[in-house]
Amino acid sequence: MKFATQVVTIIAFIFLSPPLHGADNDAKAPKQFQVILKGINEHSFTPIQRSLDRNELTARIYGIRPVDVEVMKVFDENFWQIVQEVFNGVSPSVESGIKGELVHFEFKDGVGRAVVRFRQPQYEYEYHDFQLRHDSRGRLKIVDFLSYNAGQTLSAEVSEFLMVVLPSKGATRRLVKAINVTDRELFQLTEILKAARDRDMARFFEIYDDLPEGLQREMLIAKFAALIALSGRDADRFTKTFPIFQELFEGNPDFSLLLTDLLLRLQEYEKGYESLLKFHDRLAIKEGATPARLSALALALGKRQEAEQYAVEATMNEPTLELGWWSLLRARSTAGNFAGATEVLTHLENDFGHKLDAAKLKRDRFRGFIRLAASQEFRDWRASRE
Repeated sequence: MKFATQVVTIIAFIFLSPPLHGADNDAKAPKQFQVILKGINEHSFTPIQRSLDRNELTARIYGIRPVDVEVMKVFDENFWQIVQEVFNGVSPSVESGIKGELVHFEFKDGVGRAVVRFRQPQYEYEYHDFQLRHDSRGRLKIVDFLSYNAGQTLSAEVSEFLMVVLPSKGATRRLVKAINVTDRELFQLTEILKAARDRDMARFFEIYDDLPEGLQREMLIAKFAALIALSGRDADRFTKTFPIFQELFEGNPDFSLLLTDLLLRLQEYEKGYESLLKFHDRLAIKEGATPARLSALALALGKRQEAEQYAVEATMNEPTLELGWWSLLRARSTAGNFAGATEVLTHLENDFGHKLDAAKLKRDRFRGFIRLAASQEFRDWRASRE
């Protein structure tokens, strides 16, 4: 084990050092990233593989938690197969047809960041946050990326994968924070990791129910319990296990988007709103989808001022995102600001090709449009458009 630690230290020193070149190639970075994005959207791992530095990623994976030498050997022999499997696991499936769009890019002095957004059904969004750098030859490299729908980086996902796919008693002991763990409990933990690996929900919860509460609250076990119950569509199990998962992870803003989506499934709208606010602050970029979702939630919670505030932010950050304008229309209609609502209607017709007459507004599921359609401001606006 000491040898493995020394190897990791040497790799980290060599490959995690900042690039030695200047910023001459910074202007090339956006075009270089488009090649990576094309690979993501075509579900081709080849551009990703070319951009990932194997040694650098390995150092990050082994730096998260100690790895047995035997596991290191298996990982080394199957490196790209494992990384691709994990990468695919946090990316939209081929069948979904979902494409990523670049919503933020920054690059200076050889290092940078790119954020790719994926629109899911029901106006849910996933985001991948890429950490980038240029190597000594000016090639764009992915240092790592954070998948907000998973709540952690690619390197952390691979580290977790190795723990689950190749569980051992020693590795399991290092995983848990509890000090006084019996041999029987270690065996149970190793077996529960195997059940998680095999996606055997019945076996997982057979072991889980027999664990003491302290081990049920180990972070990896608590996360698996909630997510396995969710994927297995066991509502009772999910309702029981999710509060533990939430309590343990709500302090980590990387998990805020995942927690938002899960809280909204449970119709915990106030908590979902608070969690989405954390994600908004964590993402810290100018894009429209997150503030538009915040506006919708604020409106549902009766927070009219915040609803308009975030809708305005969405339209200012990303004027080409139609969702933001609909959010602003709903916020202003609810507030009775019909003059302001007609300004939004003009954008929706001019920029997005809609024809919004009274009949169409009244048919919309959002009942606030009925008052807008009946207002004098709307009638005057509609007459001016004919």
